[in-house]
Amino acid sequence: MDFVWVKKAFRRKRRRGGKPLAGVGRWAGLAARLINPLALGSLAVGLSACALFDYSPPGPDDYPVKGIDVSYYQEDINWRSVVADNTAFAWLKATEGGDWSDPKFDANWYGAAMAGLPRGAYHFWYFCRPAMEQVSWFLQHVPYDPYALPPVLDIEWVDSKTCPGHPPRETIISEVRTWLDAIERYYGKRPIIYTSISFYNDRLRGAFPDHLVWIASYKGHPVVRDPSLRWNFWQHTEGGRVAGIRGRVDRNVFNGSVREWRAFLEGRLRPEG
Repeated sequence: MDFVWVKKAFRRKRRRGGKPLAGVGRWAGLAARLINPLALGSLAVGLSACALFDYSPPGPDDYPVKGIDVSYYQEDINWRSVVADNTAFAWLKATEGGDWSDPKFDANWYGAAMAGLPRGAYHFWYFCRPAMEQVSWFLQHVPYDPYALPPVLDIEWVDSKTCPGHPPRETIISEVRTWLDAIERYYGKRPIIYTSISFYNDRLRGAFPDHLVWIASYKGHPVVRDPSLRWNFWQHTEGGRVAGIRGRVDRNVFNGSVREWRAFLEGRLRPEG
């Protein structure tokens, strides 16, 4: 359990004027004359514990570092306006499989950089293409930039007429490892894995402990849906609004403080657990 989250939630409750133990003092004065002090002390501890854990899971606004991910669906983007709207990072769709590239990638890649926004590229995995073909395709379209964010591999279950079926865990892990290792060798940064909770549990859990994980979870906080999940980024909505983008956009948060975000940008943040 994230006890920092618990403490923050408790402080928020008190700042809002809430009194977790309202009335307990008056009740205790009366009860002290009726029951022994030891029993009363145990009761007080129990009441305090109930009050402490009376909170809601943290929402996206509780995380200080926020970002987006985009593709050609967002059309032309005013990146300076995006930066001004409290956006700390962006990942841009670059490629898919071994034969499709995002027509807006170049404009987004250079536009975000000109606006001073940390940005990186992501590749959408296609299960019916060999890993090295997908590596080659990504390298053809994403320039080497030592200042870019780490590349991202987006891997999830999709309904595809051209590539039906669900490959077994062993096959996926072997192919994904090939892609991750080759991309890291070329760009000098360890790629991040983007996926859903269901796919992570079905095929990836425990396979890549040295890689940061970016989780898509629109139905609630990742830790509520799976308390054992280790995650570093959370895509919490695909219908967000950000200045500089006319339509809806995926919104994300970084699981950490501003100081930890700086460590990530400097390549010093390592996966936990």
